[in-house]
Amino acid sequence: MIGVTPITRKTKQIYQIAFSFMGVQCREVVDLEHSKANEAWCERRRAAILTMIEKTQFDYAREFPMSKRAAVFGHGVGKTALLKDLLEAYRDRVKRTFEPSTFAGTKTAIDNVLVPAFGHKRITELKRSDIRDWVNKQTCSLKRINNLLLPLRAVLNEAVGDEIIKGNPLLGLKIAPLLPVAQRSTGYDAQPYGESEVVKLLSNVAEPERFAFQLWAYTGLRTGELIGLRWTRVDLEASTIHIQETTTAGEDKARPKTPAGVRTILLLPAAREAIDLLRAHTLLAGDRVSVNPRGTRDDGAWDDRRLAEVWRKAHKGTGIAYRSPYQLRHTFASNLLSQGENPAHISNLLGHKNIEMVTRTYGRWISEGEKLGFDRPARRYGGSRLWTTVACEKDVNS
Repeated sequence: MIGVTPITRKTKQIYQIAFSFMGVQCREVVDLEHSKANEAWCERRRAAILTMIEKTQFDYAREFPMSKRAAVFGHGVGKTALLKDLLEAYRDRVKRTFEPSTFAGTKTAIDNVLVPAFGHKRITELKRSDIRDWVNKQTCSLKRINNLLLPLRAVLNEAVGDEIIKGNPLLGLKIAPLLPVAQRSTGYDAQPYGESEVVKLLSNVAEPERFAFQLWAYTGLRTGELIGLRWTRVDLEASTIHIQETTTAGEDKARPKTPAGVRTILLLPAAREAIDLLRAHTLLAGDRVSVNPRGTRDDGAWDDRRLAEVWRKAHKGTGIAYRSPYQLRHTFASNLLSQGENPAHISNLLGHKNIEMVTRTYGRWISEGEKLGFDRPARRYGGSRLWTTVACEKDVNS
């Protein structure tokens, strides 16, 4: 019996997972398109199932809540199943296979949104009009709504694959036309600070937290990359940092968000200053470059909530409109681009696969830089230290 087999059912690509349970040869389908990544996911899921069977911990209905075969083992499922039970079973199942940050979003969507909205309905009762009515009541962005519906879409696809329902009511439902035009925005527009605003806000942050935000503003790191940066990745002689790890949802990962995220960043003078000043506070305290001095974790790691608290407090009394600290990444990119920096170079520094994301997100600032022409003045953003006068040997233009 082959463990994982790519098959086609009614012109749709799916996978079939085979295993033996209580002497019965079982085959269940997984609604994923054929690809190496999806096949690897199915292999991992099958391995987890075999481990649970070996440890007598396998619950057929929980792993395959809409399977007709589950009834063979004494579980009532199928057309009478409530969406609440199916969504929660899906949540518990994917915890073993999703990345921590992805699972956190899935759990929030199921527990806080989908179960309250649709959990009382049976799988066969859910209609497209129910989803449409729910969408009409939402005030968040189109992207957020689509993300919230992902677990429901997955559960309904499984039900179709198991022939519990004839069709997925979400299939073909266009969400955008149901929303006002303004609401169709992603909600992730770049809202960068000017450098004078950055300096003013940094001066409102106590040391050593100040230097963590300074490093963020002058390197354009992702949040998890800032939290996960280790001293072993800092080359003081070359004045560079090497991004190789990240910390997401409180868990350290030995790789950044994407393969392109593995990169070396040549430090601007302002970023090098932040590194130098952080050394006195954190180099002997552990391996993290930046730590939360008021945190509860043994390793001192920051979390998103605490970063936002410190940054929000920095805005008090400044007259500067608050933006999330993630906008410091946008600040780094937009300021350099508006001063004529090469978009491809900025794309590399940000850890993007290509310049498409940069041109889409920062088109306005790229245009500002292009207007400067060949005789543009020297780049100013991050070109000098903010608090000290020690010269830095190298910067990004070296």
